[in-house]
Amino acid sequence: MSDKQNKFKPSQGFVIAVIQNAQAIRVVAEALETFPETLGEALEKTGFQLIADPFDLTADATKLIIAQEKQKTQGIRLVKEEATDDTGSDTAAD
Repeated sequence: MSDKQNKFKPSQGFVIAVIQNAQAIRVVAEALETFPETLGEALEKTGFQLIADPFDLTADATKLIIAQEKQKTQGIRLVKEEATDDTGSDTAAD
């Protein structure tokens, strides 16, 4: 039988990691003007966590995303449709 007295006692590192992640979620949620609970649930659902970025990899990743998005629309051109003018039409009743 298991001893009911043996409760889960996380290591100090685990506790600190959870606190840091909660703080990161709050900071990013504030920047996105959303609720921290919403962001936290989305991160949990997708299996990601927020971590510090000491080498600013996010800047490089953002540049990559921008380049990929530009490539998606490369070659697409906006075509202006000419307005139909019905004033000169001879379908009017005489």
